[in-house]
This record gives sequence, C-alpha cells and structure tokens, in this order.
Amino acid sequence: MADVKSIDWLKWMRVNLLDQPGLSDRYPVEWIQSRCRVAAEMALTSSNAAAVRLASGDLSEETFAYVVCAMVIRVMRYSTLKSESNGVYQYERRDDQSNPPGYDASPNLYVSKREKQLLDGYAEGRGPIGTVGMGVNRIYSM
Repeated sequence: MADVKSIDWLKWMRVNLLDQPGLSDRYPVEWIQSRCRVAAEMALTSSNAAAVRLASGDLSEETFAYVVCAMVIRVMRYSTLKSESNGVYQYERRDDQSNPPGYDASPNLYVSKREKQLLDGYAEGRGPIGTVGMGVNRIYSM
C-alpha cells in the first residue's frame, strides 16, 4: 500500500488553490489536512490500481495530490455557496449558471469519473495510458 501519510497536503493545496485565492482562508490547517487524508483514502479505495501505481511511480505524487485536492476543493466551494442569516438580514451566495467542468461544488468528498481514470491510468474501455489500440472495433461494428 502506498504511504500517503508523508505527503505534504498543505503544499499541494496551496498549488491547487492558486487560481482561487481566499477560498481556503475560512478553514483551519487541521481541517484541510484531515479532509485531504480522508480523500486520499477514498481515492485509494476507489481505484484498485492507484496504490500500486503510486508506490511504483507510475502515478506521480503530483497527480495523486491533484485528485485529492480537487475532492477537498469541491467541498470548500459548496460551503461558500450556502446562505446565512442573523434574523435581520439574509444573504445567499448562489450562482444559477452552470459551472465549468471540474468546478462543481459538493457537500461530500467523492472521486469523479475523470479523476478515477487518472488514478487507474486509463480511460474506460481503453488500455493503459501509452498503449495503442488495434482498431478492430470498426471492422466488426463493435
């Protein structure tokens, strides 16, 4: 099993939040590290190959950290969209427009299909990254 305890989650969160300054300001360091550790375990259990690929170096720490940070950032985004009220005023931060891909907010940690493909090293229905398909599907109408 890959050792994800030695990964510097704060470093990777800083890198992945460069395009969203201020998003993590509301969260203590302990919360961020805790969510990253939980997300890392979820990522490893959602992909049978992730631990082996991470240990062998086929899956880089940077890519693994990207997946974990994306999971945590979705939760951070969700909490900024909630409404608040003190009885006198009500403020709701909402955006009814659809978000660009990868910018969805969620109250829960989850591994998206695209992130699972990164962990597995191949897209659904395709071989491992770097392999060339034979292309017989067109011949046999598959």
